[in-house]
Amino acid sequence: MSSSATPPVLIKADRAGFTVIPARDASFDSVMAFLAERLVQSHDFFHNAQMVLDLRNSPMRSDEISELCAMLYQKSMVRVVEVRLSDDLSFALAGEPRKSRAAAPDDRESYDSAPLIVRNTCRSGVRVVSPSDCIVLGDVNPGAEIIAEGDVIIFGKLRGVAHAGAGGDQSARIWALGFEPNQIRIADLVAVPPRGAKPALSRYEMAEIRNGNIQVVSL
Repeated sequence: MSSSATPPVLIKADRAGFTVIPARDASFDSVMAFLAERLVQSHDFFHNAQMVLDLRNSPMRSDEISELCAMLYQKSMVRVVEVRLSDDLSFALAGEPRKSRAAAPDDRESYDSAPLIVRNTCRSGVRVVSPSDCIVLGDVNPGAEIIAEGDVIIFGKLRGVAHAGAGGDQSARIWALGFEPNQIRIADLVAVPPRGAKPALSRYEMAEIRNGNIQVVSL
């Protein structure tokens, strides 16, 4: 890459750490190569730092986010603590990385064990995919979809689609302060709750598989 070429990644520094902003048209491979090179060139500068990954202009798939986080941690112990998907949607990454269930031969680390935390209400058109549990600090509106390998936990009302145990785990559960979903799924089972008004509940409701069927119970 020539010195005059636009870099595929912009890195901003502040008192809290760094913000990584991939260029709109940059490929995932070019982003990974650029960051890997910068970590080697400035290892002490980035070592053990915290980063925010800003994807508002350059979306990534969930597996690409996991791969990027693993590379940053492996090369310089850099932790991605937040991923920004849009102006009103972001999620936090918590906990120490561990080896992925499907670890590559290079033994790289991943954040598969940490729950994905969405700190906003999920509006129509939003699709969130988590390789572990997913916690939503808000409502899941009609037209929004939450997919998790583990449990889905919603501190609000579920009105969209929630899929727990997406990898086939029938012990996964869906928790919410109110169930009015378009559809719920656990592993390979699908349920559409009956329509109609229902009394407001002050406790959680939970969906789980019982006797081969998805059932919603009040807690």
